[in-house]
Amino acid sequence: MTNELSAPRPHGAAGNSLWRHLVRAAGRDARPLVRPADRAHSRLMVEGALAVLVALMLAVAATWATWTSEHRRVLDEERQQVRATTVTEAVASASDTRSGVPDAALAEATWSRPGSGAHRGVVEVPLGTAAGSVVPIWVDEHGRLVRKPPTRADMAMASALAGVSVFTVFAGAAAAVTGFRDRRLEGRTLEAWEAEWAAVEPRWSGRRGE
Repeated sequence: MTNELSAPRPHGAAGNSLWRHLVRAAGRDARPLVRPADRAHSRLMVEGALAVLVALMLAVAATWATWTSEHRRVLDEERQQVRATTVTEAVASASDTRSGVPDAALAEATWSRPGSGAHRGVVEVPLGTAAGSVVPIWVDEHGRLVRKPPTRADMAMASALAGVSVFTVFAGAAAAVTGFRDRRLEGRTLEAWEAEWAAVEPRWSGRRGE
């Protein structure tokens, strides 16, 4: 009876560490019960581990690229905080806020920036702000309203989300492909084992095939 005829063993058995898979995939595991199918399975596990490592490297690269991009954008965009004076009372708004002010509302206000003259427009203010109140706003070099610059915490969160997203996509794809290939390998191994057993079992048990 050949080694291929040894009973199928679960691929996830205890003791099949990554090192064991590396040794087996390299053909260095000379134990007589190690089947070609076991070596093929180990190669799949090693390939899967390498794919996850690549996914981790891509995630780190995406995290760093996002952080660098966000930081450069903050430096390139000229923004300045000025003080605006409301000319109307605050009106509650159901839309999402741009400035992150809790319970934000909208009010018409005037402001100025050196070199750009006076400006008038609708700004976000805390709910309940009365006319004539002074509120801080962010403007560009032309005095136009812009979003509040992201904080370091905001940039760190955006970078982390980019890294996690990249890792999840690539590692998930690698796991799915490895699992699919492993199931096909297991199916072929079982079919081969059953075919060999059907040929050997009558001689082993003393029965005669019809």
